[in-house]
Formats: sequence, C-alpha cells, structure tokens
Amino acid sequence: MKWLIGAAALLVVLISGCNSKTCSGNDCTCASNAATCELDCGEDHGCHPTCTSFASNCDSTCGDACNINCSSGPNCTSSCGDDCTIACTSISSCNATCGARCNYTCTSASNCAPNVGDASTVTCSSDGACDVTCSGTCRVHCSSTGNCNVSCPASAQKNQCSDGWACGESC
Repeated sequence: MKWLIGAAALLVVLISGCNSKTCSGNDCTCASNAATCELDCGEDHGCHPTCTSFASNCDSTCGDACNINCSSGPNCTSSCGDDCTIACTSISSCNATCGARCNYTCTSASNCAPNVGDASTVTCSSDGACDVTCSGTCRVHCSSTGNCNVSCPASAQKNQCSDGWACGESC
C-alpha cells in the first residue's frame, strides 16, 4: 500500500509541470502577501507562473510557450524560452529574459527591463522607464512612459517609430 501512495505522489509531481511549493497542473501560483515567490517550472513547455499581491520578489523560470503573469508587488524577474508571453502590472521593477517571438507587456511599473529574442514585441504603458535589449529584430511600443530606451544588435538597424522603436524592421 505504501508503494501505491508513493507512486501516486510521484505521478502528481510529474504531472504538475512546476517545481514550486504552490503548483497545480501546468499552473504555478503565488499570492496573498507571500514574502518571496520562487516559481520554477524547469524546462517545461506551456507552464503558467503567476504572482499576485506579493510582498517582496517574484522569480519565475520556465521553458518555451509559457505565460508568466506578475502583478501588485515590488520586484518581478522572469526567464523563459521561445514563444512566451510575459505580463507585469502594477510592479516596481519587471525584469525579464525571453527567447524568440516573446510578447512582453509592462503596465504601471516604475521600471521595465526586458531582454528579448528575435521577432519579439514589447509594450510599455504608463511606466517610469522602459529599457529594452533586443538580441534580434523586435518592435517596442511605448505609451505614457518616461524613458523608452532600446538597444539593438549591430545586425539590426534601430528605427524610431511614432510610438517607440523597431530593431531590424520597419515601424
């Protein structure tokens, strides 16, 4: 009987997809004034780390095709592979590193600082500063943002657009 319970527990861990104390299915959640949230999905694809109303830091890591949400807290740091969506709302600082075709959105934050891969889109709205580093082509939209700074690789021409910047592509 003990082996059956142990096997069931192992199956739950393998199915969960996230290596965090608060994970269920492919969703990782940290909320309700937790001091620090560390949500680690490893290299799992399609994980959904979420931090809401946390007191200090939210650190999330996952593989490709992840959907990371961080809101109502001081500091978010996210890392994921290709085809990810990262959204920060009402945050002091939102730092992210993601691969190709990343969709990063930062709203009502003091500082947004993503490092995005090729063919990515960044949208900063109502932020103190938006400092973007693109490792390939990318499009950066800024609305009601203090500073909108973009670094492009030498291989991608930097173009100023009416609402931000483009690296290696037209507005």
